[in-house]
Amino acid sequence: MLGAALGMSGCAGPVSAYHDIEGGAIAQNRQAPPGADAPYPNLASVPAAPAPVTPAQQAALAARLPINSPQIPATEVNPDALAGLALPSSPPPLPNVPGLYLPKNPTPNVIPAPPKTAVTVAKPVESAPVSIAFAPGSAILSPDMINALTAIAPGLGASKVLAAGFGDGGAADSQSLALALARARAIADALTAAGVPASAIILDAAATGSGGFVQLVY
Repeated sequence: MLGAALGMSGCAGPVSAYHDIEGGAIAQNRQAPPGADAPYPNLASVPAAPAPVTPAQQAALAARLPINSPQIPATEVNPDALAGLALPSSPPPLPNVPGLYLPKNPTPNVIPAPPKTAVTVAKPVESAPVSIAFAPGSAILSPDMINALTAIAPGLGASKVLAAGFGDGGAADSQSLALALARARAIADALTAAGVPASAIILDAAATGSGGFVQLVY
């Protein structure tokens, strides 16, 4: 009988023929995987994405949820649960572990504060005056004088600068004082054009003298 069954099995082989003769669960066909007979998901049934919350809606939600909401009261202390409890007056003793050394009174690691160093700001000193020449009776700067003022302007920065002009006459000559003031303003305009702030320039004029000068005062 076994030979006949093997002959009838054909190309299936002796193992398949043995399973057919044995019968039972091992001879049954393999079960389908789970979900093989389930229909494909219907994407049309997927709900649409919710609309984004506008700033007005966010403000309305924030107004409805105050920080101290009366609907969520704070938990009150239960005196019965704390009855008979007392906080220890001192820390517990250190454990006695062989091979482990612990100091009895450990000192905390205190980092000392850095020493305070006094910061001294050196007060600028007055610089040497730079002479500015004008033609007699004129308050117009020559190209050479403009180049000189342009060259010294970067070194002045935002410090106070004295721009002074002198007249060609005496102390009682009003025209000479007006010329001195015009020369001081011409020097200040050249410094401003070279980058010196107008708020840092101090004008000065004197009827007696010649030309003008620029000086860093402080």
